[in-house]
Amino acid sequence: MNLIGKKVRFTYLKGANNGTVNGIFTKDYATKAENYKGRIVDIRSIEKHPVSNATVRYGRIKGERSDNLVTVELNDGDTKAFYDGRMVNLKVK
Repeated sequence: MNLIGKKVRFTYLKGANNGTVNGIFTKDYATKAENYKGRIVDIRSIEKHPVSNATVRYGRIKGERSDNLVTVELNDGDTKAFYDGRMVNLKVK
């Protein structure tokens, strides 16, 4: 299914808080998750169209990268890029 041009809403996992419970290491993804709505304008495979070396070395990434970088024009007019592996609960209109 081609998602370019489709309106979507999703939760994005921006990272996790680390902790321990009874000596077991835990990660809480919910505390940093945010909800977004918008229209997909581009989907780019970073394998076929690699990101720049500066982006790879960028030290403030909040989580892991995945193969596809999804650009979304948000309802407020801003445009943001999201790694698809951290887009959860995706709803397509």
